[in-house]
Amino acid sequence: MSGFEPIGEILPQADGKRRRRPTPDDAILSPDEELVLELVHVGVGLRKARSLVDQYPAERIERQLNWLPLRAARRPASLLISAIENDYDPPVYANE
Repeated sequence: MSGFEPIGEILPQADGKRRRRPTPDDAILSPDEELVLELVHVGVGLRKARSLVDQYPAERIERQLNWLPLRAARRPASLLISAIENDYDPPVYANE
């Protein structure tokens, strides 16, 4: 035995993947906290991510996050910040 104890039971899912059963220690995030987490994952700083979520509607932020992969961005975090702040239109090929 390796000395490690399992954190949670592994559960089979309908899609064939396996996921761990949530434990009481797992954080439950609010929708705003999830948006902050997504922004930070792209590279936006934590303070800036919180500021964006506080200042702009969630729909605008989600829309720009969804469009980010369709934009040719050398610096995705900077582009995303600008897109949220200035409410960029969708990329030309976003509706294809």
